[in-house]
Amino acid sequence: MGLLRNYRWLKALDLKSYPKPDFAKKAATEAELDVCETLRGVNGVVEVYHSARIDQITTGKSRREADIIVLMENRIVFIEVKNFKGDVTMVENVLHQNGQSRGWTFAKLEEAVGRFHEISRHVGIQIQHDTIETVLACVGYANVDESVQPRALTGSFVARSKSELVELLSSSEEHHTDFDEPTLKALKKLLAMFGTWDAIEFPNEARHEGDLIHPRDSVREWRVKYKELRVRNERSWWGTFFRGPKFVGELIPRLGHEVQTVEIDHHELAVLHNPHDREDEEYPFEDVAILTFGYTEVPDWNKVQLMKSAKPKREASEPVIPTPQEGDVIPQARILRHLTNPPHEGIVFRLDDKNEGVLWRDQMSMMEWENKDMLFPINSARDVEVTSSQYNKKRKSWRIKVKTLD
Repeated sequence: MGLLRNYRWLKALDLKSYPKPDFAKKAATEAELDVCETLRGVNGVVEVYHSARIDQITTGKSRREADIIVLMENRIVFIEVKNFKGDVTMVENVLHQNGQSRGWTFAKLEEAVGRFHEISRHVGIQIQHDTIETVLACVGYANVDESVQPRALTGSFVARSKSELVELLSSSEEHHTDFDEPTLKALKKLLAMFGTWDAIEFPNEARHEGDLIHPRDSVREWRVKYKELRVRNERSWWGTFFRGPKFVGELIPRLGHEVQTVEIDHHELAVLHNPHDREDEEYPFEDVAILTFGYTEVPDWNKVQLMKSAKPKREASEPVIPTPQEGDVIPQARILRHLTNPPHEGIVFRLDDKNEGVLWRDQMSMMEWENKDMLFPINSARDVEVTSSQYNKKRKSWRIKVKTLD
């Protein structure tokens, strides 16, 4: 019975149905990697990070991907790469290819920037909002229409070719000053901590990305030291026929060349959480060719401190809670969310680490409110002035009203 079972297992190999390769995704990834390689040679570039996954700081979930993040000596550039062909247009802020919506808006890029600002500030890195730029880079063979434009935000650009992107990054920005050495070192550490997505690659070269989950702690332990697990049946066809399959995994280290071999139960499941469909995918190890560990761990940002705050010591007479005053101007306050449940309607701004301010609906025109997604996109920044502030003793927080400065 053992030989018959082994024979049936071998015959089933020819009938296995793997996920279909996504050749468009593969071409897009190759285009991104090509851009990364090119940008590493641009003057002023410190490091280039591909497919960085930026956590939501409060939960560590809902990760937003940035195709490319370029750390330069004096600024940071978030780049969305589109390897399109045909005609590229923008209709109501949504990117279209040959008349079909691609579902991409500049808001996605701005959200990634907003998350980066929150995390960098949380770990002690203080940088100005205008040191981060965003670029939509169309690097395929497309006719990019003039309608493809960023929303009215400073530091947002469209590059219609790879050469135009290189020229954009090569141009000197006189209003930017170079990061000091401690800040540059902290930024490199922070960007490296984001990592990229985990992935499962199948024998037919299909590849699915997400977060690897495992019932045991082995994956968590492997990812710290190793970047890949390459799975294979150690036995030949005849060896498998007589003795059954014997699966092993070769763990490829992140540093060095010492490969470790481990035995694997080929019936055991590799589980990948798909962040786009928000579901778990399960595959037996015998159907897996490579597991890629995109990051060493999911950081607990509350336990990470990359720079010490330069805040002066508080005198005993100072209030514990900072008091925003009427007339205070907050430059480049970031928009956190829109309040859309009547009667509480308005735009919420981040004023500092502890305080938020609201531009209420009754302070806005009908046109401004109806076009809030375009005029006040989430994670964009505007200069605001405090119009009133009131301390809520019960909640131990400030209720602050603001107005925009145009």
